[in-house]
Amino acid sequence: MATNTPERLRIARELHDGIAQDLVGLGYQLDLIMADSKLSELSRNQVRASRLHIDSLIIKVRNEILALRKDSEDPFHLLLVRCAKKICAGMEISFEIEEVAVDATAQSELLAVASEILRNIVAHSGATLILIKLYWVNNHAYLEISDNGNGGAVMKENRWGLQGITERIQALNGSCIIEDRDGTHISISV
Repeated sequence: MATNTPERLRIARELHDGIAQDLVGLGYQLDLIMADSKLSELSRNQVRASRLHIDSLIIKVRNEILALRKDSEDPFHLLLVRCAKKICAGMEISFEIEEVAVDATAQSELLAVASEILRNIVAHSGATLILIKLYWVNNHAYLEISDNGNGGAVMKENRWGLQGITERIQALNGSCIIEDRDGTHISISV
């Protein structure tokens, strides 16, 4: 069962008190600009489009806040499958999933890591197939995510996705190996 860990609740508060409030304030500023009678129709339409985009971002941030605060009765392996299907909609995904016994903090971190990996696959790999394995061996949970994309997933300066993945896994006293194998293969154990 995924629960509200202190870290999840802290992140939800930070999102609410920071980014969400900033977006709302930015939206109000755009409303004031649109109210200016001297604004050309073209500019008004551009500002209105930006305002609608900000509204969409506010909804996304609020949904993330709710997801961070929500307890789930579902076991981790089902949350992982649901997450993968949502992020990789339209891609072929193969699952070899077992139920694993990890604590709430590990579940939360592994789900965040899997989400980041899958978003990277969708955005950068050119893959058409993803394989996700989750299994338990010798008191350790193993999560493997592979794709048939162009490979080359490496840590780069001023890019924080893979760095964040590594930091999350290290905080759990786990390991993370990233390899090129006819695409990218990421193996995590905690």
